[in-house]
Formats: sequence, structure tokens, C-alpha cells
Amino acid sequence: MNKKYRINFFVHHLLMVMIFSATIFVHAQEKVNVTNSDSTKKILRLWYNEATPNTDKGWVNRSIPMGNGYMGVNVFGGTATERIQITENSLYDNGEKDKGLKRRGLNNFAEVFIDFNHNKIKDYKQELNLNKGLSFVEYENDGVKYKREYFTSYPDKVMAIRLSASKKGALSFTLRPTIPFLGEGKSGSISAKGDVITLSGIMEHYKIMYEGQFKVIPEGGNLKTNKNGTIDVSDADNAVILIAIGTNYELNSQVFLTEDTAQKLAGFPDPHKKVTSYLEDAAAKSYDKLLKNHLADYTELYGRVNFDLGAVEPNIPTNQLVDIYPNKASSKYLEELAFQYGRYLLICSSRKGSLPPNLQGIWNVYQRPPWSSKYLHDTNVQMAYAPVFSTNLSELFESYTDYFKAFEPRQRLYATEYVNQYNKSQLDPNGDNGWSGPFWSSPYDVPGKNKVAGFGTGSWIGLLFWDYYDYTRDTDLLEKKVYPVIYEQANFVSRFVTNTEGILLANPSSSPEQKLRNTVGTTFDQQMFYENHHNVIKGAEVLERSDARLSTFETQLPLLDPIHVGKSGQIKEFRQEGFFDDLGDPSINKIIDTNHRHASMLLGLYPGILITDKTPAWLDAAEVSLIKRDHKTNIGWARAERIAMWARVHDGEEAYSYYQELLGENYMHNLFNDHRGGQLFQADANYGATAGVAEMLLQCQDYVISPLTALPKAWSEGSYSGMLARGNFEVSAAWSKGQANEFKVLSKSGGVLEFRYPNVSKAMIKTSEGKKVKFTQKDSDQVSIETIAGKTYVINAIPQYIPVASPSKLKIENNENQIKLSWNASKDAVSYNIYGAVGNASDYKLIASKIVDTDFNYNTSDLKQFSQMTFKVKAVRNDGRESDKGATAIYLLP
Repeated sequence: MNKKYRINFFVHHLLMVMIFSATIFVHAQEKVNVTNSDSTKKILRLWYNEATPNTDKGWVNRSIPMGNGYMGVNVFGGTATERIQITENSLYDNGEKDKGLKRRGLNNFAEVFIDFNHNKIKDYKQELNLNKGLSFVEYENDGVKYKREYFTSYPDKVMAIRLSASKKGALSFTLRPTIPFLGEGKSGSISAKGDVITLSGIMEHYKIMYEGQFKVIPEGGNLKTNKNGTIDVSDADNAVILIAIGTNYELNSQVFLTEDTAQKLAGFPDPHKKVTSYLEDAAAKSYDKLLKNHLADYTELYGRVNFDLGAVEPNIPTNQLVDIYPNKASSKYLEELAFQYGRYLLICSSRKGSLPPNLQGIWNVYQRPPWSSKYLHDTNVQMAYAPVFSTNLSELFESYTDYFKAFEPRQRLYATEYVNQYNKSQLDPNGDNGWSGPFWSSPYDVPGKNKVAGFGTGSWIGLLFWDYYDYTRDTDLLEKKVYPVIYEQANFVSRFVTNTEGILLANPSSSPEQKLRNTVGTTFDQQMFYENHHNVIKGAEVLERSDARLSTFETQLPLLDPIHVGKSGQIKEFRQEGFFDDLGDPSINKIIDTNHRHASMLLGLYPGILITDKTPAWLDAAEVSLIKRDHKTNIGWARAERIAMWARVHDGEEAYSYYQELLGENYMHNLFNDHRGGQLFQADANYGATAGVAEMLLQCQDYVISPLTALPKAWSEGSYSGMLARGNFEVSAAWSKGQANEFKVLSKSGGVLEFRYPNVSKAMIKTSEGKKVKFTQKDSDQVSIETIAGKTYVINAIPQYIPVASPSKLKIENNENQIKLSWNASKDAVSYNIYGAVGNASDYKLIASKIVDTDFNYNTSDLKQFSQMTFKVKAVRNDGRESDKGATAIYLLP
């Protein structure tokens, strides 16, 4: 891949595509509409004017990824020879003794070649159409136009390829599947009979039986089966190839509870019957029927959300589009494309009945993939599912819930072991000690505690389960799948934490992948514990439960002490922090990395709901941490996570800058994320970037739906539809010149809709039928609506919002019993309000109002009781509106 450099660029004012329904509204003499119609959506595609190089570098940088949960596929699009590489996520090898980056683990299932011997090529094009989940190859050879169409069908569990030629009798090819990496613990053979090639074998370490079947269905011409396990087709008009694969792996607790690796799959049936059934059932249907089934399944998921920045499809191939980003008008198209690409990959890689996506999603070409293609629960698994709820793909989480159900019994045994080891007085002798969180896992193993990350990983898993309910509001789901998981996680945590000077702390505790390990009460663990306890209590209220340990959780919740504000005004990562870089100072044997890829002390900001607009002092401290973490990381998923975190502190420009860095420096020509250079693929940033953009467009972490709170200036015009918010509200928006024109909110479960946007109380609010809606006004920017399930609420005619300029550069001077504050003026201010937050307080208290000067003396007789205090000054305009942001500074006791 060509090296791409970050470059400054001018904002291009693009005409947005006019998408339209019956409702018309006017704002600033412009018409912009919210729609969900498939017919009006632009085509988002990756395309190329040459085939993917037939190398591993070509695989990672240019091959087209496809998948249906049961298999991951990479299509090269060759003309002399087509190469199709297939991954199956349970085909695993022993990597226990391997060290370093590349380790045995997930293996390459099959390399499939189709020989055409076409070498006089013109008008070549390879394409992946995201709207339909279809891939194409088209070209001309010797005056004949050839076309191949590919899709991976979830409902029919096969890959289908249709090959056609513009001239009857002009299609000839040889199909030859191969088994990569035979030997060294992998055996197998290939045979052909009739119109089917069968590939089968065993991975020795876990005794995995694997099988793939490849059926060729030609129209016209001749078919010949060869002894070497290949099939020749000659002089056909067109042909269809169907591919089905499988192993004897099952998501069953036996796999994780059995210590003997050779017995983990004992008793599970040979995959032959299953794979044969997949293939025969598919072959009984016409190609058009298979395609129809695929499109019905795929487009129902993908088509729920549309995101349009008004970009016009560029006339250059995707590799060039990536290389020139962001210095052309086509940048907006790449930004739209990357958002939907993350959703596409999730649809391909996370389907019920299959394993969830790992570090590489469902795509691996190697014998020794990066970090064995494991599941890491200290951010990577969570990043994979970061967009699953907000971008309206909730049922895709079922893949993980089934995986969790299989490994949870093993984690229950660990929980009893750890409570006995670390807090024996709280041990339940009958084993009722909940389940503990893992650090890493595979399809076959979940090892015990690892000092690289604390036990907060379990509560982070619990947060994913809670969000599954919180976005869907399915109480049956809450009762049967969510509540049992988060309750038993709280059960473990409640027994594990120890009383330390009146608060309950994790001991031992580690902040993920930092150098300081096995300490006490890291913010990572404490925040995650707090989030899970809080959610269990809320869930119990919804279900009207009175389980035995609920009262314990309620007592413990305020003692979990999740947030500490440091002397730099930051959210501390470690309790022993003072200033932000104290523990990172090389002069004191630097024991943490202050620019670390993980920002684990901010998980209460994102993806958690602990730090929100309802905790403004913590929100400001989180912003300080983000500023000081800086842009020094080049890790793809870390940049993706920063998009979302900056969005949560309502800074669209910073969020956008990380999106630009990710697209410009990490995304390869097929949009795979290059983890850290050297073309090292990890899928987590692809998923995470989509989630980050979703946060820029819509937030709901404080249970108030807040659209466009982190909209960058570069996205001054646009629209989206179908985004999902907590409470099961589906939200659509349109805006121009940076101002909202219209919102539509579909209430899918009923209940109270809390909605925040500047001047929304002065807007027109009606049902989609045009009936005026009653609402309660909290203030000019927030309204509350009693909604009816199935009704859509339309908000338009929103008065223009002009933000109030903030004051800046707040300074503090210390005198005895007096603190002098001074600041730079706001151009809009007629007065200022001054606030203070003492110590670790989550909220500010008003100290003074209607201050007309740019300085203020804060007098108190007991100043020495405040070892630390955060001051904040906000500007007030003549219409009474405060500035959104303010100037902050920290007072420290001398």
C-alpha cells in the first residue's frame, strides 16, 4: 500500500443529494429531507481497475472480504486464475508455546483456485457493493465479456458464484480447491465425484474434523471430474459454483470445561452430514432464489441505516481514493463508505449460530495470525460490538451471547477460585460466587487471571449485555439473557472487592496493558464494577426482582469509588497518580505510558454511561485526560475509540481529526484497518470507527436523545436515518449549514422520549400524521414527550442556534483565605457565572453569578479544607444563554 500522509485540506461545500418524502420543511431557504427509502440511497462501493495481487500482501491490502458468519471469504478477482481464500473461525491450532506477534491459532481453511487462462484483458473492474453485499468481477478477453458475481448467504449457509460469458459456449475453467499448511498438525485430502469436490481433514491438536464441499452447476458445455480432486468445465454458457464448509466444533460448555485438548470435541458429530445438507439444500434452489434469499436477509439489516454527507460517487478506484485522502472533494464519499463498511463487516462476521468476530473478524490467511486471532476482552471484543446497537444491528450480538453461554461455566469455577484466594471471608462454600471476567479467550479455551488486565473485563462484558436490553427494551430478553449475566457478575464483584479505608476496591487490580500491574483500585476496575452494579439494580427494578444479593449491591454501589480527579484536572488512571504524568516521568522510573493506546480510565465516558452531561465536572476532567493523551498513538482501534470519546465530550472537530487520521493512515486499499503499520490487519478499528461516527451523530448516554452534538464543520450538510438510541427510539436527522432542519423519532417501544437540541422547545413537534404533540419543557433545549409505540414524531422549524463564545485561559492566584480568578473575555458575554467542584465531585456548584468583570475574588474562611478544587467560568449572553463550554482551572492547596 502506498504510504499516506496527513495533510491539511479545505472544507468543500458540497450540494447534498435531495432525498425525498411527502413532508417538506424549510429552514434558511433550504430543503432537506429525512428518508428511509432504499430506492433513493446512493450506491456505496469499493471498486478497482485491476485484480488483487496473488500474494499475502495482496490479501491484506486489496482482496475483497465477504462472509456469512459461517465462513469468511477473501476474493482476489484474478483473470488467469481466480483465488478465493476461505476462513472458518473454529479451525484452530495449538499456539500455547508460541511467543511474539505471530502465533499458531486460527488456521487458513482453504485456498480455492479457478483457472481461466485469460491473459488478453481489457476493461477490467472488480467491485464490492455494500448496499447489496455482492461482489463482481467484469472484463473482456479475446472479444468476449466475462462476469463473475459472488455472495455469501447467511440463510442458505453457502457461498455462491455465478460465472457468465457474453458468447455462448465461451466459458471454460478448472476448479481446484487446496488445503493450505498441511503437515505440522494438519492433515487432509481432496477428492472429486460427479459435480462435487470434497475437501476434508483433521487439525490434530483439538481433533477438529473439517470439511468443505464445492459443487459446480454448468449450463451447456461439458463437465469433467479429475482424479486429482479438480473439476474441468469446458464450452459452457454459464455456471454456478456453490461452496459449503464446516467443522465438528459446537458452542458447548464441554469445550471449555474439558482440560484434555484431544477430548474437547469428543462426541460431536463429523461435519460431513451437516456440510452435505447445506450444499444439497442450496443446490435444490435456483441461483436467483439463493440471491433473493441473500438480498432479503442482508438488505434488511444493512438498509436500516443511511448516512449521507452529500458526496457524489468519485470516478476513481478505491485504492486511489484512499491514497489521496483527504485532499479531494471525494473525501466525503470515503467517510460515508468507511462508516457503512464497518456495519458491512459486522453483518459478515457476527451471525447467530456462528462464533463471534475475533481480532481479525472472520478473515485470516495465515498459519500464524497476529496474536492467534484470539478474543481479547480488554477492548477488542468490545470494539467489535461497539456499533451493534447504535447502528441498529442489535440481533447480531446473539453470536456473542451464545459464545458467552458456552464459556461462562468455566468462569464460574474461576470466580470461586479467586474469591477464595483474594477475599476468603466472602466465599460461598457451595460455589455461588458468580463468574469472573477473562482477559483473552479462543474458541477452545478461556485461561485464568492475567495481570495484563483487571477483573473489570467481566463487568465490561456485562455492559454489552445491558446495552442489548437498553437499546431494545425487550423485557423478555432482559429477564432471560441479560439480567442473569449482569447479576452473577455483580455477585462475583461483591465478594471480590475488599474494604480499604471505608471504600470497596479491587485488589489486585490492573489497568489494561499498562506497565503498572497488580496494584489496587484502578479506575478501569472501579468504573466497570460501578457500571455493572448500577445496571443490575436498574434491571431488578424493571423486572420487579428481589434477589438475595440485591441489597448488598445497593449498599456497595456508593462505596465503589469510580472516579478520582487528579492534580492536572484529569481522570486518574491509578489511585497513586497526582499530576497526569507523575507515573510516566522518566526521572522516576516511568511505570506507565501516559500516551498509551488504551484510555481505560475513560470507559465510564465511553462506552459507559457514568460520565455524562449530568456529571459536568467529570466530563471536563475526561476532556483534560483526552487532551493530555494526545494524538501520539498510531494504533487503529485506539484512534477509533478516541473518535467516540471526543464525541462524548461534544468536540466534533477533535473526533473528526481522529477519523481523518484513521482513514488517512490506517485504512488500506480494501479499507481493512492496518493496526499499527506493516500491513497488520485487525478488524476492531473498522467496527470502532463506525461506532465513533455514530456517536458524533447521535448520543443518548444520559437517557436524553441528543443528535448532532459532535458535528464537525466539515459535515455542514447531511442526513442520516435509522440510528438507534437507548429506549428503542429510531432516530433520523437532516441538517444544513451546521443547523438541524428536521428530526424524526420512531418510538418502537413507547415510553417517555427525552430530547435535547438547541431551541427544540420552540420547534414544531408533530406526529408523522401531522397531529400536534404535547410536550413538557425542561428548558429551551430539552423537551419530554409521552410516546406511543409505533408512532413517529417529527421535529422541524427549529429556530437557528447561535452558540455563545466561551471565556478562556482561566488563571488562579493564591492568597491567604482568598483565591483570585481571572480570565480572557468572551465576545458575547454580558456577564459570567462561576462554578466550583471540590475534590472528586461529579457536579459543579454555583459560586457566583452576574459577574460583569473578568476577574473575581473567591473568599472563604476555611479554604484549607479544600485540598483541590476545580473552578469553571461560563459566559452569559444578553438572552440568558450560557456558553456550552467554559474555562477551567485547578486550585491546589499550597
